[in-house]
Amino acid sequence: MDNVNDINFSVSRFEKMVKENKVLFFDSVEFENIISFYLDTGKLTFAKKALSLSLSQHPSNTNLKLFQIEILIQEDKLIQALDLTDSILLIEVNNFEAIILKSSILSKQKKHVKSIILLKSILKDYENKKELLYQIAIEYLFLEEFLKANYFFKKSLRYDFMDHSALYNILYCYESTKNIEGVILFLQEYLSKNPYSEIGWYNLGKNYVKTKKYDKALAAFDYAIFSDDSFTSPYIDKGKLLEKIKKFDEAIENYNEIIAINPNSSYALFRIGLCYEKKYEYNNSLTYYYKCISDDPNMDKAFYRISMYYYRESNFKKATEFIEKAIRSNQEKSKYWKIYLNCLSKTSTKNY
Repeated sequence: MDNVNDINFSVSRFEKMVKENKVLFFDSVEFENIISFYLDTGKLTFAKKALSLSLSQHPSNTNLKLFQIEILIQEDKLIQALDLTDSILLIEVNNFEAIILKSSILSKQKKHVKSIILLKSILKDYENKKELLYQIAIEYLFLEEFLKANYFFKKSLRYDFMDHSALYNILYCYESTKNIEGVILFLQEYLSKNPYSEIGWYNLGKNYVKTKKYDKALAAFDYAIFSDDSFTSPYIDKGKLLEKIKKFDEAIENYNEIIAINPNSSYALFRIGLCYEKKYEYNNSLTYYYKCISDDPNMDKAFYRISMYYYRESNFKKATEFIEKAIRSNQEKSKYWKIYLNCLSKTSTKNY
């Protein structure tokens, strides 16, 4: 049974059996599919019931025992899991799945070096090298050996350039070692093989910003947007960079593209308001701050900017009203309290 309909039929038959308190016969492959289904869907209780019945009907089946080990690991019964794994390996020395499960147990016991040695011992002969290389890299991450982890993540990535998990971990390793030039070179090579990777272009842009190569950063963000125009992160970083280099009109245009994707983006509305404020177009900025708090009543930064607008206009009553709302949303900002006390001082002086 290797198709969805057959698996669903086996699962339905098993659940009916449990409900009616009967005992039916399933072959070992059916049980494997049933247990796998329950583990994949997080139904551990059903998985354990299926496992118990399966072992009563097929007590010597190794694959079912492997599921038993997996369940013991999930229940954190590591000593029992290890004993059962070793009993399998005494008979089947080259059972790769048992070896991988043993490495997982060792990892949970924080014996990462032993786990790595075990995984490397089967690397030459194991068919799914991508999975194995990735797991070795993860073990090195646990040890905070970022250079070695990076090496194995890269080897894993060569088997599947679309593996975002490996890609993100490579970026994390470079970040942990503060190797900005290294990550730029890596991403340039990666993008030469995978030129439509929005994640690759976006992270290249972020690292160009760190090295103050702003034109290259803007180009990289544009490539990321071209690769996936619904991916909002490059719009955000591009907008912040345009603000940084004082290209406020371009930044506003960029944030409007975010609003076109997500009309309720309070972040984009706030940044547009900030851009207008930096251009000294205070009325326009106020309009966008009001739009922002209309969409997100908890946006304390927008309340603060509105309060500052009225403070500059010497309308201390309005300024107090909005700084109070900012404080209600975020009581940790000391500058909010400072403005609040200033407003109180101004209004009491005025009343006096």
